Amino acid sequence: MNHTIAILAYNNHELTIKNIDELTKENSNKNILLFDNGSTPSFKEYIKKYDIQYHREEKNLYVNPGWNKIFDLVKTKYLTLLNNDCYILSNNYFTDILKHMNKHDVALSSCKTINKKKFSISTLKFYKYYFNFFANQNLKYSTKARRQGWIMTLDLDIYKKLDYKIPNYLKVWYGDDWIWSQIVNHDEKYFIYKNRYALHIRNQTIQNEEIKKIIDLDKKRMLEKNNWVNKNIYCKSRLFNRYI
Repeated sequence: MNHTIAILAYNNHELTIKNIDELTKENSNKNILLFDNGSTPSFKEYIKKYDIQYHREEKNLYVNPGWNKIFDLVKTKYLTLLNNDCYILSNNYFTDILKHMNKHDVALSSCKTINKKKFSISTLKFYKYYFNFFANQNLKYSTKARRQGWIMTLDLDIYKKLDYKIPNYLKVWYGDDWIWSQIVNHDEKYFIYKNRYALHIRNQTIQNEEIKKIIDLDKKRMLEKNNWVNKNIYCKSRLFNRYI
């Protein structure tokens, strides 16, 4: 399938490399792009054995400007924006969803995501075993589920016809709100796959004082300029917010 999995990484080397290691077990290395967003040290030496696509910025552009650059770098029909701290649990995830998206002209999709504070190999193995043991081969999907930005798969042929660039006034947060709102506001198809799963590890990046200040600015700007937000993207999750 004509597809790129793009991981934007700023440091967090161990989490990122483990994620790449997991991805290469089921996906072609050539389909994976690591966007090194000014990490120290760079990821260049870390990824040599994987033979994946690699792009490096010398300084941190922050998340949303980085995503905007990825939109222009990637030439495939489908693009998955995958956080470096978000691990796909379901076997054959992309094989299943890309066929479905292509058949039904779906512009944007995601899946259910478990949110955990800490990462361990044993936790990852447990959830992979659990969700694949009870896996239903037939995809179940909904538009009435809470969206998130840790894993998003876009049909770029559709998305790039919209106002696809995230505004420059948003640096770290709300980029996923922009993407989802563009799709919903233009009546394009979007699905949350209810029986496909990922595991998100809460990132420590926001503990950085510089990043905290930028996020505070993002919050302020969002209050001032939020007329583009489609409120339908803020559906509540079930099961006591187990799936974010």
